[in-house]
Amino acid sequence: MNIEYEIILKENLTDDIRNAFADMLKQQGKVQGDPQRKADRCKLICIARIGGEPVSIGAIKVKTNSDFSDKKSGLSDLSNDFEWELGYLYTDPKYTGKELAKNIARMLVDEFGGSNLMASTEIAANPVMVSILKQLGFCLYGKPWKSAIHDDYLGLFLRFK
Repeated sequence: MNIEYEIILKENLTDDIRNAFADMLKQQGKVQGDPQRKADRCKLICIARIGGEPVSIGAIKVKTNSDFSDKKSGLSDLSNDFEWELGYLYTDPKYTGKELAKNIARMLVDEFGGSNLMASTEIAANPVMVSILKQLGFCLYGKPWKSAIHDDYLGLFLRFK
């Protein structure tokens, strides 16, 4: 099985990439708003393909400001230290266990370079993602909060440079 990874800069987005990205976000089912517009919030997008078909995605996107709020993590004093977020990570369930998300996250962080970076993820329901973030130098800060989209609790993970 040949896995191809592609990193796309915002200025190189095409409608085909936007559509593939949106389709994967719809499949994930945990993103609010119009998935067609989410790609345009991203500085970098990574898509993993098998046989030419997208099977996993991730991005460096504009940070979610509210994750720092007192209603969520309680770290509003750190909000201005972060501009970008590692997010939109998703792998088609048929392809889990192949380290696609781990590879995408690593590639995005490497390409992003040396600025502070944040991420938020489900703490108990997604231990694999928590492990990936920790391997990439992120640490859990603040208090967890209940998601407005699903029943899981989220945590704010920060990576300082």
